[in-house]
Amino acid sequence: MDKRVFGRIGENTAADVLRAKGYRILKQNYRCRYGEIDIIAEKYGDVSFVEVKTRQSFDFGRPCEAVTEEKKRHLKKAAACYLEEMKGKGYVPRRYGFNIIEIVVNQVDNAF
Repeated sequence: MDKRVFGRIGENTAADVLRAKGYRILKQNYRCRYGEIDIIAEKYGDVSFVEVKTRQSFDFGRPCEAVTEEKKRHLKKAAACYLEEMKGKGYVPRRYGFNIIEIVVNQVDNAF
């Protein structure tokens, strides 16, 4: 399967999980000059900037371990851009934070 398609499936699954937990999806694949934020979600006035990591196994560690310090810096700068845009539109969240959602799709062949 194409890597981008697999990643998009993971992002859509993560958005569904967030909705099931009561979040409202504000934006998917937000882009600015500092990079991309996979999902921006809101619950009770708090905004979550969500990085989604989708993998087919744990062969190379947990998916969240792929979020490097450099990626974190880019996410923080991109979040600041988003917050500044929204401030201009009169929306200021109560609080905000950063989350990672791991999606692991592991097919077990000949399982029984």
